[in-house]
Amino acid sequence: MKRPMIELKNISKSYGEKTVVDQINLTINKGEFITILGTSGSGKTTTLKMINRLIEPSQGQIFFDGQDISQMDPVQLRRQIGYVVQQIGLFPHLTVADNIATVPKLLHWDKDRTDQRVTELLDLVQLPAAEYANSYPKALSGGQQQRVGVARALAADPNVMLFDEPFGAIDAITRGDLQEQLRQIHQTLSDKTFVFITHDIYEAFKLGTKVIIMDQGKVVQYDRPKTIIQNSSSDFVRKLIETARGQESLWETAYD
Repeated sequence: MKRPMIELKNISKSYGEKTVVDQINLTINKGEFITILGTSGSGKTTTLKMINRLIEPSQGQIFFDGQDISQMDPVQLRRQIGYVVQQIGLFPHLTVADNIATVPKLLHWDKDRTDQRVTELLDLVQLPAAEYANSYPKALSGGQQQRVGVARALAADPNVMLFDEPFGAIDAITRGDLQEQLRQIHQTLSDKTFVFITHDIYEAFKLGTKVIIMDQGKVVQYDRPKTIIQNSSSDFVRKLIETARGQESLWETAYD
């Protein structure tokens, strides 16, 4: 039986008279890789930030592994959730190893355990410790920095990983490589639940075991990529699919 890891029940968020998330109900099970797809202003980032209590909902309940997060200490909640953003936020004055070790040190892990974890994670993201552990962020490419950001978010072995458009500012070739690597990481860490925001339909459908599509603060479809393509639930979803198909046709025309 699938185990719910994240549950949103009647979740809404308003700022004054403006509703940015409107009556969301959904369940994300343990071990799934869920992508959230939507245009700017659709409510996807607000939804993500409510999961780790960076934003509090105006209405409804969110459950994390069966616990109502409003009853949890926010710091303790966030220590169970890795968080990766587009800006990465590596500390420029710290080495790669020290950046990854930030949370383990806050948790008072001993040096041997911390060093072992750093080495494991650098291997996982394909940045060998012997070559990269003592490097500083400025010496890394954008793609390498993002991989360090993923390793840092995984450092304390969280149950859930949240990604807020982490590859949005990276060139197309590197982005494709990072997508494939992230998919491999999730397969390796099969017990981890990944929730990944994007506005790129190809990225959403490539990475997600299931895709949440949001429009104007609402979830308009939540299903497997193949089902969404074959049975679009609304005009908005059909337009997304048609746009993607139109781009494919453009490339086919270019090679005729």
